[in-house]
Amino acid sequence: MQTSFTLPDGYVQKDYVNLYADRRIYRNLNIASFIIGVAVIAVGWLWKGLDALLTLIMRGMNAYFLWVLILAVCILAALALHELTHGLFMRLFSGIRPHYGRKGLLLFTGSEAYFCRRDYLIIGLAPVVFFGVLFGLLTVFLKEQWFWLAIALQLVNLGGSVGDFYMGYRVLLQPKNALFYDSGVAVTVFTEKNG
Repeated sequence: MQTSFTLPDGYVQKDYVNLYADRRIYRNLNIASFIIGVAVIAVGWLWKGLDALLTLIMRGMNAYFLWVLILAVCILAALALHELTHGLFMRLFSGIRPHYGRKGLLLFTGSEAYFCRRDYLIIGLAPVVFFGVLFGLLTVFLKEQWFWLAIALQLVNLGGSVGDFYMGYRVLLQPKNALFYDSGVAVTVFTEKNG
């Protein structure tokens, strides 16, 4: 099955996931995000220690506040770029402009297209893979005082992608001919009636 603009004849709704409205899923994803965050910080601590962070703090409040400001701007940019990457792939696969929004703590990207399984997996995982590699390289090549900036960005990337990981898992459980309609916060899965 290919990505399309209309639901083909003979397709019916098989599954529905709303990451925001389903409080159990929402809570579990937030717990998973917290665990990932702790793990990323632990890796950074074991790898480089906290010396660079402590040195930055010891330079004085001006240096520290500048670093926090840069961190905040980079995190906001990373979140926006993450959603724009979802949107880029939605547009590439469907040819139509996606829409963006926020609900609670969730930023989202949605589309009016029905995406095939392969396309939807790529849409969901492209940002975490691309930015995971980018921020991983930054941790290797940035000077020590900026190492923790790269770690913080990786934390935001991985922790903020738990919904993408969860949906990737759910997508893999669906038949190969399934179509996915992503309104932004909710995903409806359609399959052939007799499939």
